[in-house]
Amino acid sequence: MNRRLFLQTSGSLVLAGSGSLLLPVEALAITGEQDFWRRDRVLELRRADTGELRRIRFYAAGQGYLKDGWLAARWMLRDAKDGNAVTNVDTGLLNLLYGLQEWARTAGKTAPLLTINSAYRTPRRNASIEGAARHSQHVRGRAVDVTMRGVGVNQLAAMAAHFNAGGIGLYERFIHLDTGRVRNWRG
Repeated sequence: MNRRLFLQTSGSLVLAGSGSLLLPVEALAITGEQDFWRRDRVLELRRADTGELRRIRFYAAGQGYLKDGWLAARWMLRDAKDGNAVTNVDTGLLNLLYGLQEWARTAGKTAPLLTINSAYRTPRRNASIEGAARHSQHVRGRAVDVTMRGVGVNQLAAMAAHFNAGGIGLYERFIHLDTGRVRNWRG
């Protein structure tokens, strides 16, 4: 399956085993096939800058993507530092975040809350950030800087790499994820 199809429909299978986070092949050997992509997709998100906490169901099994859920996710991923500006958020990005949370849950993490440090950025705010790419995926609603409770940034980046869904930037305190072309870097 190519990465675009994953981003659009999330038919990929990624699993984790008990205790620690495992590679997909190792997880299959331990847990057997579990397809969490066919269930409702729920994100548990917290914004670092506002403290907001939301549980968002953006996809329902048998129904598809939910407009109310997508709008709620769009709001949580807004540019709160530039007038609460919003943009259309890539559903592939939501699927990637969901996949990471489900992988962690399957591995025994009871509350793998994702903390959003940055998501959508207005072009004006992006231009004011030192080191931000001029054509950042953040400006297109296709990127997020994130941490996960109970999972270190190195492990989170390794998990994300298995989805092969886009860019991964590893920083000391967070990772950057986007649904642009596949690439990685250290910041």
